[in-house]
Amino acid sequence: MSLRKKIGLAIALLMGMVLVVVFAFNLWLNHQKSKPFKATEDELAQLEFYKQPESWFLNNLKEPRIVLDGQQLDPKFQYIFEEAGDSDENLKMMKLIFSTPLGRKYARHMVDREWNLYSKISPPMKVTFDLEVLGRHGLDIPIRLYVPKDDTDQKENLPVLVYAHGGGLLFGSVKAMDRVVQHIANEANVMVISVDYRLAPEHPYPSASDDGEDVFLWAKNNVKKYGGNPKNIAFGGDSGGGLVAINVAQRQLDQMKPPPTALLLYYPATGLPINDPSYTLFGKGYGLDANFFEYLLTQVFPDQSLETATPDDYMSPVQSEDLSNMPPTIVVTAGFDILRDSGKRFADKLKADSVAVTYFNYASLTHNFLQLSAIIEDADKATTETAQLLGRMVRE
Repeated sequence: MSLRKKIGLAIALLMGMVLVVVFAFNLWLNHQKSKPFKATEDELAQLEFYKQPESWFLNNLKEPRIVLDGQQLDPKFQYIFEEAGDSDENLKMMKLIFSTPLGRKYARHMVDREWNLYSKISPPMKVTFDLEVLGRHGLDIPIRLYVPKDDTDQKENLPVLVYAHGGGLLFGSVKAMDRVVQHIANEANVMVISVDYRLAPEHPYPSASDDGEDVFLWAKNNVKKYGGNPKNIAFGGDSGGGLVAINVAQRQLDQMKPPPTALLLYYPATGLPINDPSYTLFGKGYGLDANFFEYLLTQVFPDQSLETATPDDYMSPVQSEDLSNMPPTIVVTAGFDILRDSGKRFADKLKADSVAVTYFNYASLTHNFLQLSAIIEDADKATTETAQLLGRMVRE
């Protein structure tokens, strides 16, 4: 056999081995996706570590307590960020992993596990349903419907909250938000429908908002059979999911249809934050870094620009000329978050347009605090009291 043939055979064998490994890894990921979340021993040890008293973290910080813009960062958050390493290097690694379909699947799987691990476990639901909604593009949209145990004397069907997860429209899933959504359902005493919308870059904007709207319309026609009130359906979301929630309300109003009865928005994406003070103050080292946000824009809006968005695009709700018909809204921001100021601008715009809006800024927290309610007391408090407020709002 000639040397050329031997080299060719060796390359073919190597490629075959790579394909076998990739195939096996893909099967493993699919199997993991179908299994209920169960923490490994290492994950449980990590959880217990971060459940230590706040005093331990105060005593083990490398730097003095961080105070910026009149706000003091929670010591556990500061410890996490001190241990996280260089954000530029982390982003390079993420871009490399995210450059292939299998890499994206793996990265999303790991995010799902981390979000579940550090989210508070609340009382179990009365019943949970995994269902599919036929979307406008002929594709099934997975949803998970949560019915909490109702210990009140309420005789009417439960109010409903359709919920779109965060993750920059790149990450996140129904599975990732399972514990967070149960927490909200219990504290608000509402039925929750969690939406597994399509993700970018495979499905760029407005795919997520299309799916959110399709599930909202499905809910109007179907929640009664599960014990929900079809005339009392709110919409909520965090981060990119907040944009989905706002879009659904705007679309319904523009079509002269009833919008959601209320909006619950956690650190929502409401428009381009690049010129905001919070973008400069918290652009590096606080979880949602500016460099990641700018990468995210290229993935979610590949052929569009928030800078040139118009009200008809629904891409930048804070630029809308008129929000006066929007439903009562709860806007929640985190003090150490690049989206803090754009969230407040949106709340201010709602208020100026005479919408009933309640604005909270949790000064010690950062982006994605919903997924840290098991280890950070202020995150648990923020999630609990805002969910309880929604429960009261939808019953007024």
